[in-house]
Amino acid sequence: MNKLPAFQTITHALKAVIQFRSVGARIGLPWILVLTVINFLAHSFSAAPAPADGGMAMMIPGPMDFVVVALSLVIFSSIAVNWHRYILLDEITESEKLFRLDRPVWNYALRTLLIMLFAFAPILVLLKIFGAGVPGLGLFLVVAALLVAAIYIMRMSVALPAIALDRPDFGIPAALQVTKGNNLQFAALLALNSLILLATFLAIGIVLSIVGSVNLAVAKVVAVLLSVPVNLFLSLFSVSLLSSLYGFFVEQRKF
Repeated sequence: MNKLPAFQTITHALKAVIQFRSVGARIGLPWILVLTVINFLAHSFSAAPAPADGGMAMMIPGPMDFVVVALSLVIFSSIAVNWHRYILLDEITESEKLFRLDRPVWNYALRTLLIMLFAFAPILVLLKIFGAGVPGLGLFLVVAALLVAAIYIMRMSVALPAIALDRPDFGIPAALQVTKGNNLQFAALLALNSLILLATFLAIGIVLSIVGSVNLAVAKVVAVLLSVPVNLFLSLFSVSLLSSLYGFFVEQRKF
């Protein structure tokens, strides 16, 4: 049974993004620009909830939000298929496949949805059964269940690169099997990944806070401009991390 070295896995994924940044930009930037335009249009044409409706109304997603999430998943899947194939197969993406929307992309998106369903459906069941009856228990269950769900999402996601590599024999059950006995290692990986995300968003927040203190309108423009490299980095990094996990558990690669 292979024990995952969490720190080496994170650094391996980061090195891949940095070392192959020009290839990553060629693969991911076209789609990220499309996503930026989609987000801008969605924000421009979505009606803001009235303050009189209360804060809860502002938290409820509208139809446009679901459309943006669906399109974002397809865009991410298209980037992921090409980036997996480059990282794991050294395959240079042809120009006509930069905007690929073929079967592997749709299968990748579908398997991602299935993973989310498998991870979060038990949480909803637990809350329905236990959360309403005991005060305070609901919050405890949510926190504990989210942590377990995040670990299992990462374990099941090891099956995603197999789609990009045209390996229909390696699915979610196989991913859970090869990663068995590594829950603590995945928890450590999750913590390190969270630190990277926190540092990224903290840096953005500091920049926007400084610019916003001078000119709010300029800060909005800067936020849109910054979203391009940030979304590109996060997309490539997350796919690189899955590639590293697949390489370690399935292909027996060493970092």
